[in-house]
Order: sequence, then C-alpha cells, then structure tokens
Amino acid sequence: MLLFLTQLACENDSDLARVHERPDVTLAAPALGQVLRVGEEPFLAEAVVADSFTPPEVLELTWDLDGTTAAGSADEDGAVSWEMPLTIEDVGPHELALTAVDEDGDEATASVTFSLLGPREAPVVAITAPEEGSAWHSTDSITFQGNASDSVTAAEDLVFAWSADGAELPGAISAGGQSVVVSSLALGEHVVTLSVTDSDGEVGTDTVTVLVADEPPIAEPGDVVFSEMMVDPQVVDDTVGEWVELYNTSGYDLDIGGYTFRDDDVDAYTLAGSIVVPAHDYVVLCANVDALVNGGVPCDAVFLRDSTGNGLALANGPDELVLARPDGTEIDWLHYDETWYSLAVALGVDPKYQDGAANDDPLHWCDQVSVVTTGGEPGTPGLPNDSCP
Repeated sequence: MLLFLTQLACENDSDLARVHERPDVTLAAPALGQVLRVGEEPFLAEAVVADSFTPPEVLELTWDLDGTTAAGSADEDGAVSWEMPLTIEDVGPHELALTAVDEDGDEATASVTFSLLGPREAPVVAITAPEEGSAWHSTDSITFQGNASDSVTAAEDLVFAWSADGAELPGAISAGGQSVVVSSLALGEHVVTLSVTDSDGEVGTDTVTVLVADEPPIAEPGDVVFSEMMVDPQVVDDTVGEWVELYNTSGYDLDIGGYTFRDDDVDAYTLAGSIVVPAHDYVVLCANVDALVNGGVPCDAVFLRDSTGNGLALANGPDELVLARPDGTEIDWLHYDETWYSLAVALGVDPKYQDGAANDDPLHWCDQVSVVTTGGEPGTPGLPNDSCP
C-alpha cells in the first residue's frame, strides 16, 4: 500500500509541476499591410506554431480569412502553410488569423491585415478618332475620341488625360470609359496621347499622329473610291437617272471639286464647285440632282451626263470610271461590263472590299437589295452598301 501511494504522489507532483501555457503563434506571411496582386498566385499564408507541452503536429489549428475558416496542420518543426482562396472577385482589404489550441484547451491567435489588388495590368486604351496620319487644315477644330477599359477599375473611375506633344489639351469630357476633346493645333505634325490611370495607379496610353497644314489635304490614290453606281435605271431615263457613289477611305475630309470624272475614252467632266467627301463617308454624283426627276435619289453634286465628249455617261456595256486630280493623278479607276449589273438595280461593292484595289474585282460587287429611294429601285446611295453573298 505504501508503494502505491508513493507512486500516485509522484504522478500528481509531475502534473502539478507542468505550467499550462497558451501556444505560441507567429504569422510570417502575408506581412502586415502587404499588397498582393491578382495574377501572382499562389497566395500562401505561412506561420510557425509551438507549445510547451503539445507537439506542433498535434495542435488544433484553424485559419480564418474574413470570417471563412479552414483547418490547418503543422509539421514536426511547427511550420504551417495554407493557400488562400483569393480571386479577382476578392480585390480589397482582408484580415487573416490563425488560432492554435493545445491538448490542455489553451488557445492563442495571431492576425494580420493585408490587401489584394488587381493584376499588374494597365488599362487598355484606344484612340478611335481621328485616324493615324490624318491631315487637317489650320482652321479646323479636331475632335479626338478615345475609350479605355480595365480588368478591375470600373469605367467611371478611370482617369483620362489628353496631351499633344507633351502639353495638356484642356476641356476634355470623360465619362463611362469614353473621352472626347476638341482642339485646334498649330501648323505641323503633332503626337496626341490619351493617358488613362486606374485605381491601382497603373497608366495605359495610346497615341495618334496628325498633321496640320496651311493647305487643305488633297486626295492620294485610293483615298476616294467608287463604291456604288446605277448604270441602267428603268424608272426614269438614263439621262437623268444615272448616279455614282464615292467613298472616302481616309481619316480626313477631302474636297474633290475641280477633279476630273471621266472614262478611258472621250467622256470627261470636271466636277464644279466644292464637293467635300467627309472622312469615312459618301458623296453621290448624279446626272440630275432633282429627286422628283431622277427617280428619288438623294444627291450631293451633279455631273454633266453626255456621251459625246462634253461630259460623262455610264455605258450599258464595257466602260470605265476614273476620278483624277487636276494634276492628272488617278485617285481611283474601275472597269466594268454588262455582266456586273442588272437592269434597274444599283451595283455596289461589298463594304469589306471598299478600297482602291479590292473594288477592281467583279466578285466583290453585287446587286443591292435595300431600297432607300422614292423611285423604288434597289440601291443605297449615300449609305453603307449591302453585303454581298
């Protein structure tokens, strides 16, 4: 009996000698105030735990990320890690905690706050007008337009800034990812930049180069092309119902007044007055500009319809159309024949092939089906053409 009591006393003395202490928890990553970035995964939380009595691998560990918990475990050295389930939807501030409970029920918690930002990507910026290399007269006001988007920052929170050759262009209006500024620039070539800053401080840019000259720009080959024509109307006579549409492929307005409208033979007519073809827009030349006479066609300018050499007529057979500058430079040339078109239907080039080279191919032309004239004959004078099958 004495031996038993002695043994029991020793065991109780050992238990009384052990001090109940809370575990030690140290968070190593992320650091206090650290900024993490979407796209730089994995997002690892790391810690070291220890206890005076309970081995590290036996400790009960719980991670807590903004109120969402997950069980953790330590190795024999007390190292703990956890891949935090963060995505781009979680951009913003976060609080992380790790709690350890030992075999005695004692617990300890360490916590840290950090932030998650979006990808290290600048906003995507595009200047949509005017076109690169466009030319302007010194009296023109140029409207610059652009847009931007960002993977994290809302469109209305993007900050837009316009500059020309490094100097700010004042008066810009920006909203919803769009920005417009109207400016008059001095003579010469200018590099205009649209800079957009997101909420992370990242900046995206786009640039466009424009030329401001003393003289209005002149058309170069391919700048103005033949895009549609009515060769053989039936609702009215050819002498008043023929018309030809031209399209400006350039990024600036062009005045074709004084240009020659002719074929390769004897027909020729010098376009009179000022006939401005707006950038990426159309002008319609008609044998007669009176819609009450010409079959209800809206016209911008007239050409003298004559087949004897004093003007131009669209032959109901093989013929050419040529637009030439006063110095003789051909801006566009087109050859057609009777296989290209149908009676009483306008012939139009597919909008995909509306340029000075592609519009030479008869396969890129087709009968129009839309009717916009009061005379009822299919055609789209002054409007985008119907696509070809």
